[in-house]
Amino acid sequence: MELIEKFIQSKSGNMELCEDIFFCNEHFAAVIDGATSVSDCLYDEKTPGRIAAELIWDAISSLKGQESIDEIITVINEKYKVLYKKLNLEQEVLETPYLCPSASMIIYSKYHHKVWMIGDCQLYFDGKLYQNIKRIDEIFSEARSIIVRGELVKGRTVKELLSEEDIGFRLIKPFIQKQYNFQNAASDPDLSYAVVNGFPIPSELIKTIDLSEDVKVFSLASDGYPTILGSLEASEKELSRILEADPLCIYENKSTKGIAKDNISFDDRTYIKVRIS
Repeated sequence: MELIEKFIQSKSGNMELCEDIFFCNEHFAAVIDGATSVSDCLYDEKTPGRIAAELIWDAISSLKGQESIDEIITVINEKYKVLYKKLNLEQEVLETPYLCPSASMIIYSKYHHKVWMIGDCQLYFDGKLYQNIKRIDEIFSEARSIIVRGELVKGRTVKELLSEEDIGFRLIKPFIQKQYNFQNAASDPDLSYAVVNGFPIPSELIKTIDLSEDVKVFSLASDGYPTILGSLEASEKELSRILEADPLCIYENKSTKGIAKDNISFDDRTYIKVRIS
């Protein structure tokens, strides 16, 4: 497989803090998006999201090429077992799920000619966009929008709100910590969602896209783009428009977090365009 286009950018502008990674070899192409921490913990001086993204990248690089998504998750989870033991987190992650280093992942298998979507991620081919938006994120994004818009109604300005701590995220943070109870939980199909965190993932929470034989080019991306298009240039242009129109991320691009002070976007972002050789 050939990478036609590739781009990765940290939300802060500092690539050392970026929690996105992409992968591409002759068997697999993937975008891995480490989850933003809500615990402020660091492991080995890295954020949980970065730890998760690197672990998953290492696991994919060890695959033979014919693995199913269940087999891929098994390989990843074996590495998680080693990590949790090393960090002495085996019991703690069971009792406090939001401490789990976790990530979303979208991965294409050339052997199976399928794309598997776990968590927030995007796929684009033949003029069509496929996303995997979590219902629970929509709920908390709406709540944050109400909080921030309330500040504007009270007379605060967009500039003021961008220059200080995100009041909306601060107020919904305790609820986001509770949302981790729904990770990989098949018992509540409305709110449950898939995430790569070292625990089994119910198959019904993994979104599978079967590609037709004539699909030879496709794009994968993290949710640092509200939407992607058929090229990096077009996707970046659309992101710039949205950031200009809705910098607080409360209208067109409702999100659980906005553009933090001194940051350049609301989230890390990664875009790759792949040609199947």
